[in-house]
Amino acid sequence: MDNYAEYTDEDLVPLLKEGHQGAFNCIYERYWHALYQTAYRRLANREQCSDVVQDVFIDLWVHRGNKSIQRLEPYLHTAVRYKIYTLLAKGKALPAFVEPFEQMLVSPFTADGPFGEQETRRLLTAWLETLPRKRRRIFEMHYFEGRSTKEIAEELQVSQKTVQNQLNTASNSLRALLIKTVIMGLVFLN
Repeated sequence: MDNYAEYTDEDLVPLLKEGHQGAFNCIYERYWHALYQTAYRRLANREQCSDVVQDVFIDLWVHRGNKSIQRLEPYLHTAVRYKIYTLLAKGKALPAFVEPFEQMLVSPFTADGPFGEQETRRLLTAWLETLPRKRRRIFEMHYFEGRSTKEIAEELQVSQKTVQNQLNTASNSLRALLIKTVIMGLVFLN
């Protein structure tokens, strides 16, 4: 019986393509933990990370004959990042480092934050300018002035439900913008 643990990646890939279960098991044992760590740094959700890594290995085994793998380790890490990107794009996961907008507004900007203060202010200002006038005013009154939905409704002479709907629509729009921005950061930083 072969001792696949002594084989290099370059030796294992052709054996994997030929369907050697032992080669696959060795690759799995060699890289599972590192791939999990790659996923965890981006998702911070144990279940999703395990699922992502399992999906990568299932795909590797099922399509082993069709894979063109030059360098195994970079290939596997790229596959994990792609699976994460797919989850993020479908809205089925949020990156671990994306804070809710409400937290970003009340917490001080820090040097190790995902964006610098100027970049965050520019992004927020540009986004605010895209909102309809009334929605922008409601958002500003609530988040920047700390006014309750009831106070806003009374001042603007609209129902409290209208204020809540406008805030919800604005928050969803901003969340989508932040997710796109973070996804683009993932794509260009890795």
